[in-house]
Amino acid sequence: MGGICGWRRVRQTGTVAMWAGLLSVLLGICGAIAAAAQERQVVVLESMRVPAVLAHSRWFQKYLGEMAVKERLNYCLETLDAQGDWDRAEQLLQAVLAAGRPAVVVAGATLAAKTADRLLKDTGIPLVFMTVSDPVGAGLIDAIGVAGGRNVTGIVHTIHRDTRIQLLMRLVGEGGRDHPVRIGFVHSTYPSDVGDLRELRTATRGRNDIEFVPFQVTYRPVASGLPFMLAEVRQGVQQLESQVDFWWEPSGPLGESNEYTRLLLDQSRHPIAMGLKAQSVAMGALMHLSPNDESTGKDAAMLVLAILKGADPGQIPANPPEKFDLGINLAAALKAGVVVPPDLLTLAGANVYR
Repeated sequence: MGGICGWRRVRQTGTVAMWAGLLSVLLGICGAIAAAAQERQVVVLESMRVPAVLAHSRWFQKYLGEMAVKERLNYCLETLDAQGDWDRAEQLLQAVLAAGRPAVVVAGATLAAKTADRLLKDTGIPLVFMTVSDPVGAGLIDAIGVAGGRNVTGIVHTIHRDTRIQLLMRLVGEGGRDHPVRIGFVHSTYPSDVGDLRELRTATRGRNDIEFVPFQVTYRPVASGLPFMLAEVRQGVQQLESQVDFWWEPSGPLGESNEYTRLLLDQSRHPIAMGLKAQSVAMGALMHLSPNDESTGKDAAMLVLAILKGADPGQIPANPPEKFDLGINLAAALKAGVVVPPDLLTLAGANVYR
């Protein structure tokens, strides 16, 4: 029984201010229609059109629609695309709030989640986030797995760094080196990238078998700013080439980009040890371990449905999704002289690339 209010997806080509004004009018009409039909407005604010955000949003909408039909629950769905721009995200959501009061706002990725958290503060409007790898570092919640008492909850887009590091070291830790395994980490100033590096360094503190060697580039809105970021990434790869043994893709817009993966593969003689996504492994990275897209979308839909039915988001802990995906590239492992343990192949199942 889900509805569509205003435009299903807002992708402006003019100025943000002009389109935000028009959006406000359309959302006002949407609000009146929804009120008449006793529908509740669900707003999905997407940070940018990268694979994980789009996949999670697609699965979320699918499962929310199916669940709403079973529950005979009316709702009105509005999807907004911030195109990787902080100001755009703010203006789009402000237009929504000026036009009415959504029942819940769903934020895809850190940019949208931080913007929504700031604008929804003290409004009483619930916020559900997904595709956020470091919600604690982003200031959205105080702790994973603990109800925070505020109108914020969500699905955490991460796997504990210790787990990822342990799996990685099972692949690359037996190289007969006279130094720790050196992992190059070329990342942007986007919050999840910075948080990723911080957590990785925390997880490896005190270890003498692995170290991360970072290079930071300035974040620019995706997709218009991607070529500029990639130019800086190329410089970083050249600078770190003699200082690293492998690469690790960051949990942010760069890591989501296939162009970033291709650049690392083409510009370095060292393999990508830990890719961010399945496509990274299909392209030639050794491994990826990431939350399952469908599970993320379904779990987020269950949270929103519960809130629409009256649950208090402040009493719902934010947790990772139930399911995860492991991918292994055997051809890349063979080229790198890496032996893949049989149990990892079993865990990867159909996600083994040759």
